[in-house]
Amino acid sequence: MFRKILFPVSLLYGLGAIFRRFIYETGLRKKKTLPKKVISVGNLSVGGSGKTPITIEIASYLKSKSIKPVVLSRGYKRKSKEDYVVCSEVKDWEKCGDEPYLMTLKGIEVVVGKNRYKNGLLYLDKADVFILDDGYQHFQLERDLNILVIDATKPFWKDSLIPVGNLREPKSFYRFADCFIITRTEFLQKQEDFFKKLKTYKKPFFVAESQFEGVLDNSWKLHSIDFLKGKKVVVFAGLGNNQQFFKTVENLSTAYGFLIEKKISFPDHYHYEDFTPDKRKLYLTTEKDLVKLKNYDNIYALSYRLNLPKEFYEFMEGKLWRTKTL
Repeated sequence: MFRKILFPVSLLYGLGAIFRRFIYETGLRKKKTLPKKVISVGNLSVGGSGKTPITIEIASYLKSKSIKPVVLSRGYKRKSKEDYVVCSEVKDWEKCGDEPYLMTLKGIEVVVGKNRYKNGLLYLDKADVFILDDGYQHFQLERDLNILVIDATKPFWKDSLIPVGNLREPKSFYRFADCFIITRTEFLQKQEDFFKKLKTYKKPFFVAESQFEGVLDNSWKLHSIDFLKGKKVVVFAGLGNNQQFFKTVENLSTAYGFLIEKKISFPDHYHYEDFTPDKRKLYLTTEKDLVKLKNYDNIYALSYRLNLPKEFYEFMEGKLWRTKTL
C-alpha cells in the first residue's frame, strides 16, 4: 500500500531524471570538456556500493605508473562554503567531506567543490588524469571512461526509483556506462544466477575482490587482524549499507576468534557529534568513520581494499589512450 502511494512521486522523479540527462545527451545544453583524460566512477543508486574504494584503487594504480591522478569530488556534506577546497592543503575532514579526506589520507590528491569543470581547470598543471568521484549523474562533464559500480547484493535491475526504491535514474540508464565493476559478490548465494542476468546487459564487466589488510588505530597505524583475537568489540558504522559491513565483521569474527558485543547503525556520513564511546570497551568501525573519531584510542577501523583484475586496467588503458602504453 505504501509503495502505491509513493509510486506517482517516483514517476515524477524519474521524468525529472530523464529530462536532466536528455538535455545534455541531445546537445540542447553543451557538455564541458577538460583538456585531460577523465574517468568517472559512479552508480545508479543512492547508498554505498564501493565507489570510494574503487576510486582509491584506480588512483593508486595510476600513481604506480607515474601518472598523476586528481580526484574531483563534490564533497558531500562538507561544512566549508568555499567554491573549492584542496583537501591535502586544509587537512580537515569537515571542510572536505569524510570520503574525500579519506582519499587524501591514502595519498591521493582531491579537490572538492560543486563546479568540477572549473576546479579541474584550476588543477590542470597537477593532473594527468581526473577521476570524478560519484560522477555517473554528473553528465555535464565529458568523460573518456564511464564506470558503473554495481553492488551484487543490490543490483539496479532489482531496484526502483526514489522514493519507492534507491535508484537515482531509471534502470535503462545503465546503457551510458562503458563498463561495470561488480562489488560484494562474496555475499551472493546464487552467483550463477547473478552473472547470467548481468551478461544480458552486454557490457564489459569486472569483479572487484575484497582484501582485508588489518585494523587501523587512531594514528593510522596498521595492525594485524589477529590483534582482535579473544577480544570483545562493539561494531558501528555510518555507511550507505551498514548491514553489509556488519556481515563482513561477523565473518571475520568467526575466522579470527573475536566476539561482537554489540552492533550500532548510524546514518550515512554521520558526524558523531553526540557519540561518546565507553572508554572501557573496544570499538571497530570503518576507515570513513574513523577519520571523524581520531581523538579516541579505543576505536579501530577495519582496513581493506578492492582489488581490480588486470583485465580491467587493460580495458581502461585502451579507452584512455587507445593503446597499452602504461
